[in-house]
Amino acid sequence: MTQVEQAVFTWIRNDRAAEYQLAGASAGLSALDRRELAAWGPRDNSLAESGPEAASLNFFPLPSGAYCISRTVQTGWPGRGCGGRRVYTRCLAVPPETLERFANHPLALARAASAAGAFDVLDEIPDALKPRDLADPPGARAPAVDQPALETLVREMGPWGLARLVEAARGSACLAVGGPLPAEQLISGLLDCLPPQCRPAFSFSSGLRYASRRPFRILPLPSDAAAREWLAHQPAVAVLDLAAEQSRRGPLVDDWARLIERVLASAQVPLLAAELAQPRPDLTPADLPAMGLQLLEALEAATLRQAEDHCRRSHAAHHRFGKTGRGDTAATETIALPSAELDPESPRVLETLEALDDAVFEAMGGSAEAIGRLGALWPAVRTELGDQLVSESREQYLRYALSIWQECLGGGVVRDPARAIHALDVLCVLFDEV
Repeated sequence: MTQVEQAVFTWIRNDRAAEYQLAGASAGLSALDRRELAAWGPRDNSLAESGPEAASLNFFPLPSGAYCISRTVQTGWPGRGCGGRRVYTRCLAVPPETLERFANHPLALARAASAAGAFDVLDEIPDALKPRDLADPPGARAPAVDQPALETLVREMGPWGLARLVEAARGSACLAVGGPLPAEQLISGLLDCLPPQCRPAFSFSSGLRYASRRPFRILPLPSDAAAREWLAHQPAVAVLDLAAEQSRRGPLVDDWARLIERVLASAQVPLLAAELAQPRPDLTPADLPAMGLQLLEALEAATLRQAEDHCRRSHAAHHRFGKTGRGDTAATETIALPSAELDPESPRVLETLEALDDAVFEAMGGSAEAIGRLGALWPAVRTELGDQLVSESREQYLRYALSIWQECLGGGVVRDPARAIHALDVLCVLFDEV
């Protein structure tokens, strides 16, 4: 159990004035933090959407080094009968070590706090609030990634959509984002795709309008067309409509976003979770492109090794088939094929097939020397071993080439044409008689 300082910002009437102000705060909240909460405090018409159910979860840093996690709702005006609704924000000042226990995921902490009643509207607001008890996450530390939630999000908006959100958020001082899902879900997915060490750099609001005095990094894109047009003309504000961009699906440039798309498209969310759980205390958002490129290269190497291993296992299975099939084919053959005279388990056969593997995979990797070597080796291998021993290997090479094309093509746009061309060159050699 941890205690955090708290405050309430809303409209109140007192001896000095009737206005929006910090209506109450706990004693441990510093004067600097109190001024910051008042400066960021939402007032009338601050919520992006209207209606009694409109609400917003917000996150931003405080001068003390703590972080504010708050919830903004609408309530009735006290002492004004039924004449409108006031905006009411309840704030928690969370120390960095407490946020860290929730994997630096403000929404994970906010949900736990909300379930415990920490964001409930108070009927009476005392000037001096007590610090709020906040339960630690189960197991004393939350997981780096909410895997079920992220997998659900990927199914609903696709790997490219989530990766595009990551790219836009990383490249924008202030991003207004809209899409097929509520802003809170989009922001939660964005945070799950960032290392925990980088998440505190992304302040956000899931339901407040843009205001220069509240410089959130992530904001919801209003549903009103006029409000969107106005927002698009604000300096330093980028607008991302994921629903509209899904139809265009341009290539991703940011290497971290490319990594996220690759991992999500290959259904490797557990791998992403394991990587993000690694301790990297000095990691900053500026380091993400280099880290993304490094992990992309590691994934490429792992994919290549798996393909090679699979192909070699296929050779072994094909060799056993050759042994059992020789009796069936011998009765119909007047002249024995060269492969019928070879022992498929002999070191010579395995050495030849492994040489073929090396030439194919090096050629698909872009080696001009390897494609020339393959052009000379392939006819010799077929003559020496016969189609029966190489046909299944050729099928595996075809599958690997198709996997490269699927990776290189997204929404009809070629993202890495060189790799696709190298794979095609190899298939032209292997299927030249077709």
